[in-house]
Amino acid sequence: MGVEVIVRDGYSRFSPDNTLLMGDARQMMGREVLDLVCKVIDDNQTKSAYYILVSSRQNPMDERQIKTTILLSSVGPPRMLGTMCFYIDNKAGRAKRLWVLPLDRPSQIIVPGAEFVPEIARQARYMPIRHG
Repeated sequence: MGVEVIVRDGYSRFSPDNTLLMGDARQMMGREVLDLVCKVIDDNQTKSAYYILVSSRQNPMDERQIKTTILLSSVGPPRMLGTMCFYIDNKAGRAKRLWVLPLDRPSQIIVPGAEFVPEIARQARYMPIRHG
């Protein structure tokens, strides 16, 4: 099921340029995933015990969309990045979250240049030098 990340509803607070703030996007996606997991649990009340694996991937064609997949399994699934796993035991009436692993998303690291910056040199003037 695809989840549109940029959604304007009563819960979201937008930045001045009308883009969705990261915390709001996470909160909306979390609410939607929890609703989907609750629906899966309700639909499978006749099963005794099972695992629910929730996987999310960004749509490569449209970065504003995230595809969420929910799988049921009778055996414990392997841990994978970008997944959540729940163990549901309907006989005992228990649900346990086993793990939540984030996506491995590369980020750009900005390395400052090697040139001399007088302001940084002034601020570091009285700092101790530690050799280690």
